[in-house]
Amino acid sequence: MFKDSPLILLIERDSAFRRLMLAYLELWGARVIEVDNGAEGLYQAGLHAPDVVLSDMSATVPGETDIVSAFKRHFPGLPVIAVSRRKKMADVAHALRVGAQDYLIKPIRHWRQVEEVITACLKPNAQLLCAELDEHVDFFRKHDMAASRLCQSWRQLSEQKLGDWRLSCRQSSPWWLAEYIKLDQDVLLLLAEFDPLSRDTPIVMTLLTFLLHEPQRQYQNQPNAMLNNPAKTLEYLNQLIMDAGFDCRINLALFRLQGNSNKVLLANGGMTGNPWLAQCNAGPLGLKALNANQLSYPCAFPFNVTLQGSFGGKIKLTACYR
Repeated sequence: MFKDSPLILLIERDSAFRRLMLAYLELWGARVIEVDNGAEGLYQAGLHAPDVVLSDMSATVPGETDIVSAFKRHFPGLPVIAVSRRKKMADVAHALRVGAQDYLIKPIRHWRQVEEVITACLKPNAQLLCAELDEHVDFFRKHDMAASRLCQSWRQLSEQKLGDWRLSCRQSSPWWLAEYIKLDQDVLLLLAEFDPLSRDTPIVMTLLTFLLHEPQRQYQNQPNAMLNNPAKTLEYLNQLIMDAGFDCRINLALFRLQGNSNKVLLANGGMTGNPWLAQCNAGPLGLKALNANQLSYPCAFPFNVTLQGSFGGKIKLTACYR
């Protein structure tokens, strides 16, 4: 059974198979939008923002090479499961290469497999994600070398390019995490400092990157998504970190740089270094529920910022637009 009644877009030309699939999906607790052609499927996806698409590979879209390619071009973050009678490995490989999350072959003999495939494509449940990570916590607590290697895997590149953006980052310790997310013409910067004395730091750094996946998926499909509001994103991250049950403290700031309007939106959780950081400082993450404030102010490019956390570290970042 599905949790939280996911919305599934079902695109299927065969009316008998479509009715059968619909019956199973609704039995498992899904809400279903059913259509019989690719063009209508694209329209319904834009209208309703489904959680996953289940599409007949023979459902064509005018002007597109195939249905999966069409969805990945218009909705890059939307999971698509291909369904086809074609069993050759070349056909399966093509569907996966153009972006399908999985491939189901008709006629379907084992319907539980369909449920499992769809569940794997749905957005992650935060509690399940935290429970999964809990399985690894004891291991990293007991094995210092493994924990050190995990931290090293998050080491940042000093220079990165995202479309029209060029980003340069310099940090004074390995206990910093810098994540850059491209949002149309804007870029979202997440800068976080972790406690070097906490044995949970490696797994918390990993958790934080996982927790960003759902806001990114929402942004692909919903114009009013969370990532448009750094304050709400900060509150979301803090709540899920607390739900995970880690006894930790994280200094974290979010900047949304708007290239076309030369503005920056800022939400701050524990960082210092500039007067405007203090104006919206909600305190470090992981200790209590946050009421984050968002600050908007004009900026010029290149955008330069130096942040200090409460664990003695410092990070310098420069962002250039075009």
